Amino acid sequence: MDYGKSNKSIGEILSALTIAVLFLVILLLVVFTARSYQHGADAQYENDTQRVVCAYVATAVKNHTGGEVTPQEFDGCPGICIEDGDTGFAHKIYLSGSDLLEEYSRTDTPINPDTASKIGETSQFDISYVSDNLLEIKTDKGASYVHVQR
Repeated sequence: MDYGKSNKSIGEILSALTIAVLFLVILLLVVFTARSYQHGADAQYENDTQRVVCAYVATAVKNHTGGEVTPQEFDGCPGICIEDGDTGFAHKIYLSGSDLLEEYSRTDTPINPDTASKIGETSQFDISYVSDNLLEIKTDKGASYVHVQR
């Protein structure tokens, strides 16, 4: 019997198995790392999206030029009406379902969610004056405060 040939075959099999196990471990590490990265990226995107909603409304209020800034309900939807001076038009931002929408239209016309632009998604949108010129904007990610020029 030739034991040298048998030992060589077992050595080749063990080497092949070791390489296969190492390849499998590396593949699993790559998959795990990719999934972890995707989960982190998704969480960051969701957080950024929610913060943008509040920041967008705050910026719209800060950038208004004259006219009243009035928290109000539009057909049962909580929102804010930012009048555009004496033009008779207004920037209307309101919550419809879970979508925060905006439209620019005549102050006295009703809202139309079908033609409005989507700002983002939130489950809460409350606007109120804390003091004479301090507006509080609440979404499900927190609150912002804006000084309203009058």
